[in-house]
Amino acid sequence: MTPALRVVGVVALAGAFALGAASCSSRSEAENPVPDIWGVWIGFGDANPDFRNTPYPASPDFTEWGAAESARLATSITPGECNPWPAAMMMSGSNLFPIQILQGPNVIAVHYEATTQPRRIYVDGRSHPAEDELLPTFMGHSIGRWEGDTLVVDTVGTNGRARPINGYISGSVISGPENPPRLPGSDQLHLTERIRLVGDGDYLEDTMTIDDPKTYRQAWTVTRHWQRRPDIDMQEYACTDNRRPDAEGQGQQTDLP
Repeated sequence: MTPALRVVGVVALAGAFALGAASCSSRSEAENPVPDIWGVWIGFGDANPDFRNTPYPASPDFTEWGAAESARLATSITPGECNPWPAAMMMSGSNLFPIQILQGPNVIAVHYEATTQPRRIYVDGRSHPAEDELLPTFMGHSIGRWEGDTLVVDTVGTNGRARPINGYISGSVISGPENPPRLPGSDQLHLTERIRLVGDGDYLEDTMTIDDPKTYRQAWTVTRHWQRRPDIDMQEYACTDNRRPDAEGQGQQTDLP
């Protein structure tokens, strides 16, 4: 075989391999499709009676530490109103700020307009790092897998320094009743979520289970909803330029504990 024919043969073989691989990939994706949760979503409280948010526990079964921490968070001795939200608060389905979900084959990124920290959910089959290698963060370390039409997300490795799970704002869709108990999350928090599309794909439902033995004597679960909004865009929001310490239930800005 001449060099020219050999080159043509190699190119043809490479092209056939690429075409076959693409075909296999397309068949795999067609055989195992996952729901499309890409886009901008906004919480809407109880605007649609078919998709009502379940309330946060009004009388949580606190541990001694959890009760003291909840009381502390209800005073001005609390994380600053511009500290990051925890992952559970980000997914709370409030109507104050939207979220944007960027869905890839190996990672799903969630951006909450009210905070600069993105949340990353790894869906590439990895496990959590070993405990001695896990770096505690505000968002924690999240891994996910698809079980049919449901995205199951497991989060550990939070640092326990974020704002309360149910926010600060009394009387809002975030907190529920007036002056509810603040719901802390410690560095032992284990968050499990089951996320799925409902309402013909127009709504996103997130059922969250909070298991935090340092804070609560038993786990508790809430279900929150988001509405798909392709007509709106995410905006830049800097909390430090929009401080509302009184509305956030604080008397003054404080440093991290």
